[in-house]
Amino acid sequence: MFERDERPTVSETRRIGDGKSVSCDRSGGVQYRPPVGTAPEEHGDTLHGGRGEARRGSGGRRRDASLDAVILSAAYDVLADAGYEDMTISAVAARAGAGKATLYRRWPTKESLVLAVVAHIGRPPEEQELPDTGDLRTDLLALVDSAWLGGPASRLRGLRGLTSAALHSPRLADALRRQVVDPYTEAYRALLQRAADRGEIAPPTDIAVLAEVVPALATHWLMFGATPPTRASFETAVDQVLLAACRPGR
Repeated sequence: MFERDERPTVSETRRIGDGKSVSCDRSGGVQYRPPVGTAPEEHGDTLHGGRGEARRGSGGRRRDASLDAVILSAAYDVLADAGYEDMTISAVAARAGAGKATLYRRWPTKESLVLAVVAHIGRPPEEQELPDTGDLRTDLLALVDSAWLGGPASRLRGLRGLTSAALHSPRLADALRRQVVDPYTEAYRALLQRAADRGEIAPPTDIAVLAEVVPALATHWLMFGATPPTRASFETAVDQVLLAACRPGR
């Protein structure tokens, strides 16, 4: 959950003589609330710079996809910097330049926000287009060197934040597995199978298990390592574990 003291105050709305609305909170304070139909440029959730949030035709607010993207990118950055346990709504709102109430309307809990972040980052592009250099080792390391999420170092920092969230929520763990771990495992399986088909390696009888080696190591490093893994870590895993297991006579 987000910080308790940051939830919007429960209030009731009353009409005044000119048709406008005022909001009366439990402490007796009064806040002006614009009437339904007011232009979003004048009243609405804004980023710093004055961009407003569109409204629904029925009088409610319509989700502004561009604002969603800014907030989710900010949440991803905060996760990368602080981890799930220390992530706060205040930090995300400040990074996004949006109001805290805006975030609460969209994602009432930290878990729901991070679930949206997992969906927002997408899936590894190699799921659709595998590296194909003609050499298995080069292809395997090309997965490591992918530009996805800003390249290896940036991606590993971000994924470390997301895996810290997985330790706190089975739903987040399942989402991360489906969105990131499973696609990477399938990419490794496809690369190994292609190398076997072209005769570069002997056809492994346990290709599905071998395909899990690097993703499993990466998950362990990200969850329990003191620091994110480096490219050298992955290179060692590829050379001394995965490719070693593919050599004849193993």
